[in-house]
Amino acid sequence: MTERKAKVTQEAVNAACLQLNEQDKNVTVNAVIAITGGSFSTVGAMVKGWKEEQAQQTVPVIQMPETIITAMQRAVTDIWATASALAGEEVERIQKEAGEAVSKAKTELSEYSGEVSRLENELEIANDKLDLSREKGAQAQTTIAELTTKNTAFETRLNDRDSELERLRADYDKLQDELIEIAKMQTKAGKGDKPKAN
Repeated sequence: MTERKAKVTQEAVNAACLQLNEQDKNVTVNAVIAITGGSFSTVGAMVKGWKEEQAQQTVPVIQMPETIITAMQRAVTDIWATASALAGEEVERIQKEAGEAVSKAKTELSEYSGEVSRLENELEIANDKLDLSREKGAQAQTTIAELTTKNTAFETRLNDRDSELERLRADYDKLQDELIEIAKMQTKAGKGDKPKAN
């Protein structure tokens, strides 16, 4: 006589169903109760759930036709080639614009540096003229301060451009890595796993 358990769990019912199935016996509620114990209504619902789960797991997998696999592989290759070309063109454009901006900023910086030198020379000449030395000296110092501020601003802009260029290069490398991963996943999904024979 089989000892009945105080509480039947889904795990116990699943194990009993598998046991009956492996023994080539019909998986019935009464047969499961004989193993696990429990009420007909409780065990019946669990057996029903087990059978539904088994039915879902045994749905045959339709193998993807070779023509579709080939088409997907070609599509992945085309997408990769197009994406790589577009990414390369975009980075080239950005690099060109950044290079032009940096060159312009350097030119402006050089011009302002020359202006500062010129004003410093004027200040030195003004100091030789006692009657105008104080007035011209004050004016020149004010102008120098303004130009120094502009000079600092242009240096900051130049550094920002360099940082932006580095960021764009990093984004390009990241984009290349992501495109490689996408191509790998598409190729893997395209090949698929052939279903095992029952």
